[in-house]
Amino acid sequence: MLSFFCIYLILITGACLQGVIGFGLGLLSAPLVYFLMPELVPAPMILNALLLTSLLSVKYRAEIDVRHTGFSVFGGTIGVLVAGTVMYYLDAAQYQLLFGVSILIAVGLSVLGMTPRVSALTNIIASSLSGFLGTTTSAGGAPMGLLYQSAEQSKIKANLSVFFVYINLFGIFVLWWTGRATQSDFILFLKCIPAILIGWALSYFISKNINEDRIRQLILLVASGSALVLIMAAVSNANG
Repeated sequence: MLSFFCIYLILITGACLQGVIGFGLGLLSAPLVYFLMPELVPAPMILNALLLTSLLSVKYRAEIDVRHTGFSVFGGTIGVLVAGTVMYYLDAAQYQLLFGVSILIAVGLSVLGMTPRVSALTNIIASSLSGFLGTTTSAGGAPMGLLYQSAEQSKIKANLSVFFVYINLFGIFVLWWTGRATQSDFILFLKCIPAILIGWALSYFISKNINEDRIRQLILLVASGSALVLIMAAVSNANG
């Protein structure tokens, strides 16, 4: 009971952050949730992200750039297919290591500070990475967030959200097809819905009174620490 209460707090915080800055649910929540209840990652967390990004897509639908989103969908499809193939051959210990390394890659991409120009090529590259990271760890926001970081917040939320609606749908289908998502994952997702909705609602009240740069730094710090612990645990299990 206590662990699920902690998970609710983590999901509320992550959903609120994503509602404010455009990403954060997976990058902040997935590593922490994995420690408390590993069965929530990746499938239930992907479904959580699907719900939240659907809500954000509807809210910011007027800011969606259809042309760039098309390139993103193409690249994201490649990333999801690669992720599904990789995960099909992994056991639990190998997945734990992949999870930790992938989170660190996502964090590294976020802290680079580059401002790449949004184009067909950069969209395909960033979306491929996001599709892979999103399917393997449910934390794929960093590459696309890096690409759109210089855009207006409404455009960031719109284009990232509509992209992840597709990626999350496709990702959960691939996980189901490869046997990595089952009916029990859907039941766990249903239990998480109230937390996602509460976090989404809270984002409306605090989005105008928050330092977004500080929040990004906090997300990256927590995600990095969690990823390092995961990697050390995976290495210890492999040697033990």
